[in-house]
Amino acid sequence: MRPEILLPILIGGAIGAGGILQGMHWRKLASNSADNALREQVNGLENELEALREENRSLRSLVQGGGEIQVEPALVAFVEEAIGLDFTSSPVIHRLASEELLDRVAASIESRFPPNTLDHRQSAWTLMGLLTAEDRFAHQLAATRSLGARAWFDDRVGEAWVTQRFDPQSVPDQAAVVRSLVRILLHQHFPPPVQYPGDEADRAREALHHGAAISIENRYLARQAIATGFTGSQVESGAGDLLASLPVFIRGLATFPSLEGTPRAERLIDAGGLVDALHAPPTASAWFIVPDGPEAWPRGDAAGAADDAEQDDPGTAPLVLEESAGMLGIRLWLETIDPEQVATARAATFDRYQLRVRGEGRLQLDWRVGFRDAEAAEAFTRSALAMAGALAAADEDPQVDETIESPEGRIVRVERPAPDQVRFLNLPSAAPGE
Repeated sequence: MRPEILLPILIGGAIGAGGILQGMHWRKLASNSADNALREQVNGLENELEALREENRSLRSLVQGGGEIQVEPALVAFVEEAIGLDFTSSPVIHRLASEELLDRVAASIESRFPPNTLDHRQSAWTLMGLLTAEDRFAHQLAATRSLGARAWFDDRVGEAWVTQRFDPQSVPDQAAVVRSLVRILLHQHFPPPVQYPGDEADRAREALHHGAAISIENRYLARQAIATGFTGSQVESGAGDLLASLPVFIRGLATFPSLEGTPRAERLIDAGGLVDALHAPPTASAWFIVPDGPEAWPRGDAAGAADDAEQDDPGTAPLVLEESAGMLGIRLWLETIDPEQVATARAATFDRYQLRVRGEGRLQLDWRVGFRDAEAAEAFTRSALAMAGALAAADEDPQVDETIESPEGRIVRVERPAPDQVRFLNLPSAAPGE
Protein backbone atom coordinates (compact mmCIF):
# COMPACT_ATOMS: atom_id res chain seq x y z
CA MET A 1 0.00 0.00 0.00
CA ARG A 2 1.29 3.47 -0.86
CA PRO A 3 2.68 5.46 2.12
CA GLU A 4 0.38 8.43 1.56
CA ILE A 5 -2.62 6.06 1.85
CA LEU A 6 -1.18 3.97 4.66
CA LEU A 7 -0.33 6.98 6.82
CA PRO A 8 -3.92 8.26 7.42
CA ILE A 9 -5.09 4.70 8.13
CA LEU A 10 -2.37 4.17 10.73
CA ILE A 11 -2.96 7.56 12.33
CA GLY A 12 -6.71 7.01 12.47
CA GLY A 13 -6.23 3.55 13.89
CA ALA A 14 -3.84 4.86 16.50
CA ILE A 15 -6.21 7.63 17.59
CA GLY A 16 -9.13 5.22 17.77
CA ALA A 17 -7.13 2.67 19.69
CA GLY A 18 -5.95 5.40 22.03
CA GLY A 19 -9.48 6.46 22.82
CA ILE A 20 -10.59 2.90 23.51
CA LEU A 21 -7.59 2.19 25.71
CA GLN A 22 -8.02 5.38 27.70
CA GLY A 23 -11.72 4.62 28.19
CA MET A 24 -10.89 1.12 29.38
CA HIS A 25 -8.26 2.54 31.68
CA TRP A 26 -10.57 5.03 33.39
CA ARG A 27 -13.51 2.59 33.64
CA LYS A 28 -11.49 -0.23 35.11
CA LEU A 29 -9.64 1.99 37.55
CA ALA A 30 -12.95 3.47 38.74
CA SER A 31 -14.53 0.06 39.30
CA ASN A 32 -11.56 -1.62 40.90
CA SER A 33 -8.62 0.68 41.67
CA ALA A 34 -6.93 -2.02 43.72
CA ASP A 35 -6.61 -4.46 40.85
CA ASN A 36 -2.84 -4.39 40.27
CA ALA A 37 -3.00 -6.97 37.51
CA LEU A 38 -5.42 -4.81 35.58
CA ARG A 39 -3.19 -1.79 36.14
CA GLU A 40 -0.23 -3.66 34.67
CA GLN A 41 -2.31 -4.77 31.69
CA VAL A 42 -3.47 -1.24 30.98
CA ASN A 43 0.06 0.11 31.38
CA GLY A 44 1.28 -2.46 28.88
CA LEU A 45 -1.42 -1.49 26.41
CA GLU A 46 -0.59 2.17 26.83
CA ASN A 47 3.08 1.42 26.16
CA GLU A 48 2.07 -0.35 22.97
CA LEU A 49 -0.04 2.66 22.03
CA GLU A 50 2.91 5.00 22.56
CA ALA A 51 5.05 2.74 20.40
CA LEU A 52 2.41 2.91 17.68
CA ARG A 53 2.32 6.69 17.98
CA GLU A 54 6.09 6.78 17.61
CA GLU A 55 5.86 4.64 14.48
CA ASN A 56 3.25 7.02 13.11
CA ARG A 57 5.52 9.99 13.80
CA SER A 58 8.37 8.26 11.97
CA LEU A 59 6.15 7.38 9.03
CA ARG A 60 4.82 10.94 8.86
CA SER A 61 8.38 12.23 8.80
CA LEU A 62 9.33 9.83 6.03
CA VAL A 63 6.29 10.60 3.89
CA GLN A 64 6.04 14.33 4.52
CA GLY A 65 9.68 15.03 5.36
CA GLY A 66 8.68 16.59 8.69
CA GLY A 67 7.26 19.55 6.78
CA GLU A 68 8.93 22.08 4.53
CA ILE A 69 10.93 25.11 5.60
CA GLN A 70 10.18 28.52 4.23
CA VAL A 71 12.89 29.51 1.77
CA GLU A 72 13.69 33.20 1.92
CA PRO A 73 13.15 34.93 -1.47
CA ALA A 74 16.42 36.80 -0.97
CA LEU A 75 18.34 33.52 -0.92
CA VAL A 76 16.55 32.34 -4.05
CA ALA A 77 17.40 35.59 -5.82
CA PHE A 78 21.04 35.37 -4.69
CA VAL A 79 21.41 31.87 -6.16
CA GLU A 80 19.69 32.74 -9.44
CA GLU A 81 21.91 35.77 -9.93
CA ALA A 82 25.09 33.87 -9.02
CA ILE A 83 24.41 31.04 -11.49
CA GLY A 84 22.65 33.06 -14.18
CA LEU A 85 19.62 30.74 -14.30
CA ASP A 86 16.09 30.92 -12.92
CA PHE A 87 14.25 28.21 -11.01
CA THR A 88 11.72 26.44 -13.21
CA SER A 89 9.62 25.61 -10.13
CA SER A 90 9.69 26.59 -6.47
CA PRO A 91 12.56 24.86 -4.67
CA VAL A 92 11.53 22.42 -1.96
CA ILE A 93 13.52 21.90 1.23
CA HIS A 94 12.13 19.47 3.80
CA ARG A 95 12.80 19.10 7.49
CA LEU A 96 13.50 15.71 9.09
CA ALA A 97 14.86 14.24 12.30
CA SER A 98 18.64 13.99 12.54
CA GLU A 99 18.45 10.30 13.39
CA GLU A 100 16.66 9.59 10.12
CA LEU A 101 19.19 11.34 7.89
CA LEU A 102 21.79 8.55 7.83
CA ASP A 103 19.34 5.92 6.61
CA ARG A 104 17.91 8.27 4.01
CA VAL A 105 21.36 9.13 2.65
CA ALA A 106 22.40 5.46 2.59
CA ALA A 107 19.25 4.55 0.69
CA SER A 108 19.97 7.31 -1.82
CA ILE A 109 23.52 6.03 -2.37
CA GLU A 110 22.32 2.47 -2.88
CA SER A 111 19.66 3.53 -5.36
CA ARG A 112 22.18 5.57 -7.35
CA PHE A 113 23.62 2.42 -8.91
CA PRO A 114 21.80 0.08 -11.27
CA PRO A 115 19.76 -2.58 -9.43
CA ASN A 116 21.75 -5.38 -7.79
CA THR A 117 25.15 -3.95 -8.72
CA LEU A 118 26.34 -2.23 -5.52
CA ASP A 119 27.18 -5.58 -3.94
CA HIS A 120 29.14 -6.51 -7.06
CA ARG A 121 31.01 -3.21 -6.90
CA GLN A 122 31.85 -3.72 -3.26
CA SER A 123 33.09 -7.23 -4.06
CA ALA A 124 35.26 -5.91 -6.90
CA TRP A 125 36.69 -3.11 -4.75
CA THR A 126 37.49 -5.66 -2.04
CA LEU A 127 39.28 -7.96 -4.51
CA MET A 128 41.25 -4.94 -5.76
CA GLY A 129 42.27 -4.05 -2.21
CA LEU A 130 40.35 -0.77 -2.00
CA LEU A 131 38.06 -2.11 0.74
CA THR A 132 38.20 -4.87 3.33
CA ALA A 133 35.61 -7.58 3.83
CA GLU A 134 34.33 -5.70 6.91
CA ASP A 135 33.66 -2.43 5.09
CA ARG A 136 30.12 -1.41 4.16
CA PHE A 137 30.37 1.12 1.37
CA ALA A 138 26.94 2.75 1.36
CA HIS A 139 26.65 3.08 5.13
CA GLN A 140 30.18 4.43 5.60
CA LEU A 141 29.89 6.91 2.73
CA ALA A 142 26.48 8.00 4.04
CA ALA A 143 28.02 8.67 7.44
CA THR A 144 30.40 11.22 5.89
CA ARG A 145 27.45 13.08 4.38
CA SER A 146 25.13 12.98 7.37
CA LEU A 147 27.28 13.42 10.49
CA GLY A 148 26.55 16.90 11.79
CA ALA A 149 25.18 17.92 8.39
CA ARG A 150 23.17 21.12 8.26
CA ALA A 151 21.60 20.19 4.91
CA TRP A 152 21.63 17.40 2.35
CA PHE A 153 20.54 17.31 -1.28
CA ASP A 154 18.87 14.22 -2.73
CA ASP A 155 19.86 13.92 -6.38
CA ARG A 156 17.17 11.30 -6.99
CA VAL A 157 14.27 13.71 -6.52
CA GLY A 158 15.89 17.13 -6.80
CA GLU A 159 14.90 18.20 -3.29
CA ALA A 160 16.87 19.02 -0.16
CA TRP A 161 16.61 18.30 3.56
CA VAL A 162 17.55 20.04 6.78
CA THR A 163 17.37 18.59 10.28
CA GLN A 164 15.27 19.81 13.17
CA ARG A 165 18.34 21.76 14.35
CA PHE A 166 17.89 24.18 11.45
CA ASP A 167 17.87 27.84 12.55
CA PRO A 168 16.84 30.32 9.84
CA GLN A 169 18.69 33.09 11.70
CA SER A 170 21.99 31.20 11.71
CA VAL A 171 24.41 32.30 8.99
CA PRO A 172 25.91 28.78 8.60
CA ASP A 173 22.39 27.36 8.23
CA GLN A 174 21.52 30.03 5.68
CA ALA A 175 24.68 29.15 3.77
CA ALA A 176 23.69 25.47 3.84
CA VAL A 177 20.34 26.45 2.32
CA VAL A 178 22.17 28.42 -0.38
CA ARG A 179 24.22 25.31 -1.21
CA SER A 180 21.04 23.23 -1.38
CA LEU A 181 19.32 25.81 -3.57
CA VAL A 182 22.21 25.69 -6.04
CA ARG A 183 21.91 21.91 -6.25
CA ILE A 184 18.14 22.15 -6.78
CA LEU A 185 18.57 24.81 -9.48
CA LEU A 186 21.20 22.78 -11.33
CA HIS A 187 19.08 19.65 -11.03
CA GLN A 188 16.12 21.44 -12.59
CA HIS A 189 18.15 22.54 -15.62
CA PHE A 190 20.63 19.65 -15.84
CA PRO A 191 18.99 16.54 -14.31
CA PRO A 192 20.90 13.26 -14.08
CA PRO A 193 20.66 10.96 -17.10
CA VAL A 194 17.85 8.42 -17.10
CA GLN A 195 20.33 5.57 -17.52
CA TYR A 196 23.23 5.31 -15.09
CA PRO A 197 26.25 6.64 -17.03
CA GLY A 198 28.93 4.64 -15.22
CA ASP A 199 30.96 5.34 -12.10
CA GLU A 200 33.41 7.76 -13.69
CA ALA A 201 30.74 9.90 -15.34
CA ASP A 202 28.60 9.87 -12.21
CA ARG A 203 31.49 10.98 -10.01
CA ALA A 204 32.48 13.71 -12.45
CA ARG A 205 28.93 15.07 -12.63
CA GLU A 206 28.61 15.05 -8.84
CA ALA A 207 31.94 16.84 -8.46
CA LEU A 208 30.91 19.59 -10.89
CA HIS A 209 27.45 20.14 -9.36
CA HIS A 210 28.66 19.92 -5.77
CA GLY A 211 31.69 22.08 -6.52
CA ALA A 212 29.47 24.78 -7.99
CA ALA A 213 27.22 24.65 -4.93
CA ILE A 214 30.16 25.00 -2.54
CA SER A 215 31.54 27.90 -4.59
CA ILE A 216 28.28 29.83 -4.38
CA GLU A 217 27.95 28.99 -0.68
CA ASN A 218 31.44 30.41 -0.08
CA ARG A 219 30.46 33.59 -1.93
CA TYR A 220 27.41 33.95 0.29
CA LEU A 221 29.56 33.53 3.40
CA ALA A 222 32.02 36.10 2.08
CA ARG A 223 29.17 38.56 1.56
CA GLN A 224 27.92 37.94 5.11
CA ALA A 225 31.41 38.47 6.46
CA ILE A 226 31.55 41.89 4.82
CA ALA A 227 28.00 42.82 5.84
CA THR A 228 27.87 41.45 9.38
CA GLY A 229 31.42 40.46 10.28
CA PHE A 230 30.50 36.77 10.52
CA THR A 231 33.60 34.58 10.36
CA GLY A 232 32.30 31.36 11.90
CA SER A 233 33.55 27.91 10.96
CA GLN A 234 31.72 25.65 8.54
CA VAL A 235 33.54 22.52 9.73
CA GLU A 236 31.12 20.01 11.20
CA SER A 237 31.97 18.62 14.62
CA GLY A 238 33.30 15.07 14.51
CA ALA A 239 33.59 14.97 10.72
CA GLY A 240 37.37 14.97 10.77
CA ASP A 241 37.56 12.05 13.18
CA LEU A 242 35.06 10.09 11.11
CA LEU A 243 36.99 10.63 7.88
CA ALA A 244 40.24 9.59 9.54
CA SER A 245 38.66 6.29 10.61
CA LEU A 246 37.42 5.34 7.12
CA PRO A 247 39.25 3.46 4.34
CA VAL A 248 41.24 5.67 1.98
CA PHE A 249 38.85 4.81 -0.86
CA ILE A 250 35.69 5.95 0.91
CA ARG A 251 37.40 9.00 2.38
CA GLY A 252 38.66 9.96 -1.06
CA LEU A 253 35.27 9.55 -2.72
CA ALA A 254 33.64 11.60 0.05
CA THR A 255 36.04 14.53 -0.23
CA PHE A 256 36.65 14.54 -4.00
CA PRO A 257 33.64 16.76 -4.92
CA SER A 258 34.72 19.42 -2.41
CA LEU A 259 38.50 19.25 -2.73
CA GLU A 260 38.70 19.02 -6.51
CA GLY A 261 35.22 19.86 -7.73
CA THR A 262 35.11 23.22 -5.96
CA PRO A 263 38.27 24.87 -7.40
CA ARG A 264 37.40 23.69 -10.92
CA ALA A 265 33.85 25.03 -10.59
CA GLU A 266 35.19 28.27 -9.11
CA ARG A 267 37.38 28.87 -12.16
CA LEU A 268 34.44 28.14 -14.47
CA ILE A 269 32.23 30.60 -12.61
CA ASP A 270 34.89 33.30 -12.74
CA ALA A 271 35.34 32.73 -16.48
CA GLY A 272 31.60 32.58 -17.17
CA GLY A 273 31.86 29.01 -18.42
CA LEU A 274 29.92 27.06 -15.79
CA VAL A 275 26.66 26.76 -17.72
CA ASP A 276 28.48 25.57 -20.84
CA ALA A 277 30.29 22.94 -18.77
CA LEU A 278 26.99 21.81 -17.26
CA HIS A 279 25.47 21.45 -20.74
CA ALA A 280 28.33 19.15 -21.79
CA PRO A 281 29.68 17.81 -18.48
CA PRO A 282 32.96 15.90 -18.21
CA THR A 283 32.74 12.16 -17.67
CA ALA A 284 36.15 11.60 -16.10
CA SER A 285 37.65 12.35 -12.69
CA ALA A 286 40.92 13.08 -14.52
CA TRP A 287 39.35 16.32 -15.78
CA PHE A 288 39.46 17.59 -12.20
CA ILE A 289 42.74 16.03 -11.08
CA VAL A 290 45.11 17.27 -13.80
CA PRO A 291 44.91 20.60 -15.64
CA ASP A 292 44.82 18.96 -19.06
CA GLY A 293 42.92 15.86 -17.96
CA PRO A 294 40.61 14.19 -20.47
CA GLU A 295 36.90 14.95 -20.29
CA ALA A 296 36.13 11.27 -20.94
CA TRP A 297 37.83 8.19 -19.57
CA PRO A 298 38.17 5.24 -21.99
CA ARG A 299 37.77 1.65 -20.90
CA GLY A 300 40.62 -0.73 -21.49
CA ASP A 301 39.19 -2.31 -24.64
CA ALA A 302 38.49 1.12 -26.17
CA ALA A 303 42.16 1.96 -25.67
CA GLY A 304 43.44 -1.14 -27.42
CA ALA A 305 43.78 -3.73 -24.66
CA ALA A 306 43.07 -7.26 -25.78
CA ASP A 307 39.76 -8.62 -24.53
CA ASP A 308 40.99 -11.90 -23.13
CA ALA A 309 39.34 -11.75 -19.72
CA GLU A 310 37.91 -15.24 -20.17
CA GLN A 311 41.15 -16.92 -21.22
CA ASP A 312 41.57 -18.54 -17.82
CA ASP A 313 38.23 -20.35 -17.98
CA PRO A 314 36.43 -19.73 -21.29
CA GLY A 315 32.68 -19.95 -21.17
CA THR A 316 32.43 -20.68 -17.44
CA ALA A 317 32.58 -17.23 -15.87
CA PRO A 318 29.63 -14.96 -16.74
CA LEU A 319 30.30 -11.24 -16.58
CA VAL A 320 28.38 -9.51 -13.75
CA LEU A 321 30.11 -6.10 -13.74
CA GLU A 322 32.36 -4.08 -16.02
CA GLU A 323 33.50 -0.67 -14.81
CA SER A 324 36.38 1.77 -14.54
CA ALA A 325 38.11 2.97 -11.40
CA GLY A 326 39.21 6.11 -13.26
CA MET A 327 42.14 8.30 -12.36
CA LEU A 328 40.54 8.98 -8.97
CA GLY A 329 40.18 5.27 -8.20
CA ILE A 330 43.74 4.55 -9.34
CA ARG A 331 45.05 7.37 -7.15
CA LEU A 332 43.13 6.12 -4.10
CA TRP A 333 44.27 2.55 -4.78
CA LEU A 334 47.90 3.73 -4.82
CA GLU A 335 47.35 5.76 -1.66
CA THR A 336 45.98 2.63 0.02
CA ILE A 337 49.02 0.43 -0.68
CA ASP A 338 51.90 2.78 -1.61
CA PRO A 339 51.27 6.47 -0.78
CA GLU A 340 54.67 7.52 -2.13
CA GLN A 341 53.54 6.47 -5.63
CA VAL A 342 50.28 8.46 -5.69
CA ALA A 343 51.62 10.77 -8.39
CA THR A 344 51.82 7.78 -10.76
CA ALA A 345 48.03 7.97 -11.13
CA ARG A 346 48.40 11.21 -13.08
CA ALA A 347 50.14 9.22 -15.85
CA ALA A 348 47.24 6.77 -16.23
CA THR A 349 45.37 6.93 -19.55
CA PHE A 350 42.66 4.26 -19.22
CA ASP A 351 41.45 1.39 -17.09
CA ARG A 352 38.81 -1.29 -17.03
CA TYR A 353 37.90 -3.97 -14.53
CA GLN A 354 35.64 -6.95 -14.98
CA LEU A 355 34.00 -9.03 -12.29
CA ARG A 356 32.95 -12.53 -13.28
CA VAL A 357 31.36 -15.27 -11.26
CA ARG A 358 32.04 -18.96 -11.37
CA GLY A 359 29.83 -21.59 -9.81
CA GLU A 360 28.72 -21.15 -6.19
CA GLY A 361 29.38 -17.41 -6.22
CA ARG A 362 33.14 -17.63 -6.64
CA LEU A 363 34.22 -14.26 -8.02
CA GLN A 364 37.15 -13.35 -10.22
CA LEU A 365 38.52 -9.89 -10.89
CA ASP A 366 40.44 -8.77 -13.98
CA TRP A 367 41.68 -5.16 -13.82
CA ARG A 368 43.70 -3.54 -16.62
CA VAL A 369 45.37 -0.16 -16.37
CA GLY A 370 47.19 1.74 -19.13
CA PHE A 371 49.77 4.52 -18.83
CA ARG A 372 51.33 7.09 -21.09
CA ASP A 373 54.73 5.39 -20.93
CA ALA A 374 56.48 2.23 -19.73
CA GLU A 375 58.16 4.05 -16.84
CA ALA A 376 54.82 4.91 -15.21
CA ALA A 377 53.56 1.37 -15.85
CA GLU A 378 56.65 -0.02 -14.13
CA ALA A 379 56.07 2.17 -11.08
CA PHE A 380 52.45 1.02 -10.91
CA THR A 381 53.58 -2.60 -11.30
CA ARG A 382 55.68 -2.37 -8.15
CA SER A 383 52.65 -1.14 -6.22
CA ALA A 384 50.49 -3.88 -7.75
CA LEU A 385 52.97 -6.54 -6.64
CA ALA A 386 52.90 -5.08 -3.13
CA MET A 387 49.10 -5.22 -3.14
CA ALA A 388 49.18 -8.82 -4.38
CA GLY A 389 51.49 -9.74 -1.53
CA ALA A 390 49.29 -7.94 1.00
CA LEU A 391 46.08 -9.61 -0.23
CA ALA A 392 47.77 -13.01 -0.14
CA ALA A 393 49.29 -12.33 3.29
CA ALA A 394 52.66 -13.36 1.82
CA ASP A 395 56.01 -12.81 3.49
CA GLU A 396 57.42 -11.45 0.23
CA ASP A 397 55.87 -9.72 -2.75
CA PRO A 398 55.58 -11.90 -5.87
CA GLN A 399 57.26 -11.25 -9.18
CA VAL A 400 55.49 -10.32 -12.43
CA ASP A 401 53.56 -13.33 -13.82
CA GLU A 402 54.09 -15.22 -10.55
CA THR A 403 50.97 -16.80 -9.08
CA ILE A 404 50.55 -16.33 -5.34
CA GLU A 405 47.82 -17.99 -3.26
CA SER A 406 46.09 -16.44 -0.27
CA PRO A 407 45.14 -18.30 2.93
CA GLU A 408 41.53 -18.20 1.70
CA GLY A 409 42.52 -20.16 -1.40
CA ARG A 410 42.46 -17.26 -3.86
CA ILE A 411 45.03 -16.66 -6.59
CA VAL A 412 46.55 -13.23 -7.13
CA ARG A 413 48.78 -12.38 -10.09
CA VAL A 414 50.22 -9.29 -11.76
CA GLU A 415 50.96 -9.32 -15.50
CA ARG A 416 52.36 -6.90 -18.10
CA PRO A 417 50.40 -7.51 -21.33
CA ALA A 418 52.19 -4.53 -22.93
CA PRO A 419 55.04 -2.22 -21.89
CA ASP A 420 52.59 0.53 -20.96
CA GLN A 421 49.90 -1.72 -19.42
CA VAL A 422 49.40 -3.62 -16.17
CA ARG A 423 46.93 -6.41 -15.48
CA PHE A 424 45.88 -7.25 -11.90
CA LEU A 425 44.09 -10.58 -11.34
CA ASN A 426 42.36 -11.91 -8.23
CA LEU A 427 40.85 -15.31 -8.98
CA PRO A 428 39.35 -18.20 -7.05
CA SER A 429 41.44 -21.36 -7.06
CA ALA A 430 40.19 -24.05 -9.39
CA ALA A 431 37.40 -26.20 -7.97
CA PRO A 432 37.48 -29.97 -8.46
CA GLY A 433 36.62 -30.81 -12.02
CA GLU A 434 37.53 -27.38 -13.45
